Amino acid sequence: MKKKWIDTRARWGLTLGALIITCVALTGCSGSSRPTTWTVLAVGDGIVYAADLEQVHALSTDASDSPDIVWSFPEEPDLRSYGPFYTVTLAPDGGVLLVTSYERTGSGIFARSYGVLRALSADDGTELWPQPVTANGEFVAPGAVADGTLVIGNSDGNVYAFDVEDGSPAWSQPFSTDGRVWSSPLVISDTVYVTSLDHRLYALDLATGRERWERPFEAGGAIIGQPLRLGDHLYVGGFDSTLYAVPLGGGSAVWQFQGQDWFWGTLATDGSTIYAADVGGTVYALDAETGDPQWTRPVSLGEPIRLGPGLSADGQILVLAGHAGTLYALDTEDGSQRWAVPQVGQLASMEISEGVIYVTRIFGDYRVQAFQIDSGEEVWSFPPLESEE
Repeated sequence: MKKKWIDTRARWGLTLGALIITCVALTGCSGSSRPTTWTVLAVGDGIVYAADLEQVHALSTDASDSPDIVWSFPEEPDLRSYGPFYTVTLAPDGGVLLVTSYERTGSGIFARSYGVLRALSADDGTELWPQPVTANGEFVAPGAVADGTLVIGNSDGNVYAFDVEDGSPAWSQPFSTDGRVWSSPLVISDTVYVTSLDHRLYALDLATGRERWERPFEAGGAIIGQPLRLGDHLYVGGFDSTLYAVPLGGGSAVWQFQGQDWFWGTLATDGSTIYAADVGGTVYALDAETGDPQWTRPVSLGEPIRLGPGLSADGQILVLAGHAGTLYALDTEDGSQRWAVPQVGQLASMEISEGVIYVTRIFGDYRVQAFQIDSGEEVWSFPPLESEE
């Protein structure tokens, strides 16, 4: 039995190694664009804002077969000047869309790549800042906007803060961690909670970027997911295959739960239960106060789970995304499968809004898709395939 456990861990370790390599070194997608991370979308006021490597699109969700393009930035793909585009962050007022890309200048030994952050009008896609902001590393995950400030992590190990109005630095200097920051920050009131591959969860002052806890919380492995807040606790999962419940004020975990494999995706809650999925395809429903398992369910075989779970508005359906392209929906009562939709193309991001699941894909025919959460039925796909004549 012990040898089987070791073999299983080794197999998924190799799979996750491939996932991480994919995240930092993907090549050969979408013509001449060379993705180095996953694409992201955001949903607001009937519009899906999606990065699809070559462009950022605003798509009307009022569609049956294919959504109308409200605007695209740039108007035509121009990878010599822009992109590839990866993340989008929609400001709470819905007026500003913060967009990141990873761009390159020069050639040969003089070539330089850097992360780029732009602010676009959510209404028409025009640029709002006098000039983009750049950083040495990639902006892998979306940021968070609060009190007119965008807080966003970078693979150079820093957490940056910018004024949404003009892109000027909001802190005197970025906050530095000892590892890459691949997660989105969580802002609660005037505190920013952010995780790092250095195994730590940090609490920062929103106004200054200074640490608020006496010392950061440290897990036994890298942390990639955004913290989940419920009541007076934050919940995070790590590459040590462990879930932690950490007090908002910092300190030791009040409980921890040992899973079967690494935790990569976000967590979800209905107010009393914490839902999590490890990359090996096992889904857990845990009591939020004690960490005791209510049920455990294996979902996929041979397809790592990276996204989700996401929760329906009524709290009855969990949605997860397999790395190879399958969407899974489970019943929250016992973890039984409601439906599964296998399709071509790695699932890159997922958002649930008003009974619809929106996803982005890479290496597939479609870059953005919408599915009904109750049935898995496809609502629309973008771009539409050209008719064969």
